[in-house]
Amino acid sequence: MEIARTEDLHDGQRDWRLRLAQGLARVRSDVSFALIDALIVVTAYSAALVLRFIDVQGVPDNWARNFLRYLPLVVIVHLVANLLFGAYGHVWEYASVEEAMRLVFSAMVASAVVIGGILAYRSITEQPGVMPLTVVAAGSLLALGGMGAVRFRARLFSFKRIEDLPGRIRTLVVGTGRSAAELARHGSTREHPRDVVGFVTLDGMSQPRRLAGLPVLAAFGDIAEVVTDFEVDEVVVADPVSDEHLRRLVDDCMHIDVGLRILPSLFENSGNGTLRDIRDLQIDDLLPRQSVLADLAGATELLAGRRVVVTGAGGSIGTEMVRQLLEADAMVVALDQDETLLHDAMLTWPQTEAVEPVLCDIRDLNELTRTMKEQRPELVFHAAALKHVPILEKFPGQAVKTNVVGTANLLRAAQECGVSHFVMISTDKAVHPGSVLGATKRIAEMLVQSAAATDAQTIYSSVRFGNVLGSRGSVVPTFMQQIRRGGPVTITDPEMTRYFMTVGEAIGLVLQGAALAENGEVFVLDMGEPARIEELAHRMIRLAGLVPGRDIEVVVTGARPGEKKTEILSVEPLQPSRHPKIGVTRPGYPGPATMHDILETLHREAEAGRSDQLVPLLHAIARQEWEPDEILHLVEMEELAPWA
Repeated sequence: MEIARTEDLHDGQRDWRLRLAQGLARVRSDVSFALIDALIVVTAYSAALVLRFIDVQGVPDNWARNFLRYLPLVVIVHLVANLLFGAYGHVWEYASVEEAMRLVFSAMVASAVVIGGILAYRSITEQPGVMPLTVVAAGSLLALGGMGAVRFRARLFSFKRIEDLPGRIRTLVVGTGRSAAELARHGSTREHPRDVVGFVTLDGMSQPRRLAGLPVLAAFGDIAEVVTDFEVDEVVVADPVSDEHLRRLVDDCMHIDVGLRILPSLFENSGNGTLRDIRDLQIDDLLPRQSVLADLAGATELLAGRRVVVTGAGGSIGTEMVRQLLEADAMVVALDQDETLLHDAMLTWPQTEAVEPVLCDIRDLNELTRTMKEQRPELVFHAAALKHVPILEKFPGQAVKTNVVGTANLLRAAQECGVSHFVMISTDKAVHPGSVLGATKRIAEMLVQSAAATDAQTIYSSVRFGNVLGSRGSVVPTFMQQIRRGGPVTITDPEMTRYFMTVGEAIGLVLQGAALAENGEVFVLDMGEPARIEELAHRMIRLAGLVPGRDIEVVVTGARPGEKKTEILSVEPLQPSRHPKIGVTRPGYPGPATMHDILETLHREAEAGRSDQLVPLLHAIARQEWEPDEILHLVEMEELAPWA
């Protein structure tokens, strides 16, 4: 897809500036530690020298002169040893035995180098040396004690200790704001006894190193390392964070045994001083990329004050579409054949006369035509469809009656009403389809393209969706139900991938498609790289605050009929549109006579219930590489000879 990458460039520049700022902050911190270490070495060796000659009433002048002359070299040796052994770049307030040993080895090597230098000096010059060897030994020990005291002062002097008590949850807090501090002070409850081990900053380590008596352990990018080093059981996001931060958090902790939670941005303190709630991360955090925001200015101008029909208004997409159309000041006719879904959707819409629910089945041409003439819409958004792959594999005739014949009925009724725009919602499964769903939706796309070629008064377009996160009956609600039941979460194939988008992106694409359409296009959203279903399952378990494999098992059940391992967005090269994240494709389609022949044949086979003949017919038509407006009767298609 020819898509502008300006946003990616800006993101890269911001990441580069952030890394630079974090690096400078660490350098400032390490320089401060080095200056303190230098002062400690000077003090320690000076004290050792004084103690060496305490019985002879002062340090002899020759030793004092040599000591002052070579003391800077001793300081440099100790600082270089500290640097080589990694004694800088850590948050020492909560360091482990490993970090302590780094400091010990550094002191041992530094003293060995100084002693070696003194012995070499004596051998070459036959002079007593720059300082007594006992001063070096005592000075290095005192320096080690001083540097250790500075680095481990939290453990030496803090009254607030983090203890490994049975049943308590070792918690790492993301953020250093007020909510993070309150969580550390009051976040432990009888049901969830927490021991906060420390904090992680969102913008580098330039902030103070302690908060609420506990250490700030690292920057955001080091969470996985901190979780492992300090055996953290739970990571709680306390400060407001971006979607990108949440996605990165889930990715970094995907294969680590740790739970992920989030603190509400507006929390309340209860009477006993404990926090009201810590919730799980939300479903939109599943999207493994930055959300695409549609520019709806043109769509709003198109819709304001216009009368719009939405089919399938009771479904997940239709319900949200009606809501956004109302926000755009459109007059909406919400059409659905399921009274329960329509009723439930009505409860979510604003109570206004701008929306009128209508119970009507698009399979019923007479009723549909009568309804459309009564409502006199100016635009039609066609979201009604049967969409569940395994069910439609068993009942292909029902798929044809709704997805193909129903679409043809709606196109005919829309033409009779003289609508200005007709937008049909399709799916990426329509591209070289491997299922009944995909085949019927590709044929529906052909119907829309054929209508665009023969009707000059209406602008027609189709919009291909990926999997919409949270839509009714999709994989996400299925996983959510399985997680609530305690598992297992079932996946069909570990290597299966799908494109994903949020409901907001889906509706924005539909409305944007209406504004961008010229006639007959198929619009496709830039949904980034497809995500593995197994990774999605793990991500969802993480977002529920649980750990895959420990709290919830993931079980492979095998692919179901009609499922493809991977989906593609278009066989033809995508062309750019006026929106940088929306591409356009114009696949071939049959001419009007052939399209009429196809529709009549499919309808006849569906009515007859001959599924064994209908399914191969569907796939043959949907996979045929049609030339634009091609005239080809079914009897001329060799593979369809049984239906001649």
